[in-house]
Amino acid sequence: ERSTLTDEVDCAANCHAKGCHLLCHDDVIGNRKISYIIYLTDVEPLWQDKDGGRLELYEAIPENAEKKSRCVPGALPVKTILPAFNSMAYFVVQPGVSFHSVQEVFCDRPRLSIQGWYHAKDAPQQIENATLQRLKSTCKGEDTEGVFHPMPKDEEQCEKDLLSE
Repeated sequence: ERSTLTDEVDCAANCHAKGCHLLCHDDVIGNRKISYIIYLTDVEPLWQDKDGGRLELYEAIPENAEKKSRCVPGALPVKTILPAFNSMAYFVVQPGVSFHSVQEVFCDRPRLSIQGWYHAKDAPQQIENATLQRLKSTCKGEDTEGVFHPMPKDEEQCEKDLLSE
């Protein structure tokens, strides 16, 4: 989409040591539009598959194939990228679609990177499908600070459960 980015860009330095990983998420916070990662791992020895630390990209699969519904990440990544020195990965940030994670680091060398985001003028459409929003609530109006209730299979049952409390 032309002319949707602003001059706002931010970044953070990351060091994933042995045993570190990052769970699957979509990067949607505020008006993030493009996510980027610049890898600063050591030049030698080359980062190898046995070292772990791959960026893992997941397919977005509709929860309910019969009707248009929000998506969940596939069980296995469809693409993985080694954190090779001086390489860069980037992708469009989309609520409930741009699922990715960082595989556990297996070696004794740090997985160093700079990650960041280019921002859009406006928050994305369907922001309610973002992983952060979904962690905050499993149903409309649910108090996430209260007692935990397993998520019912359908929205109607969820609303009935909330009204009965």
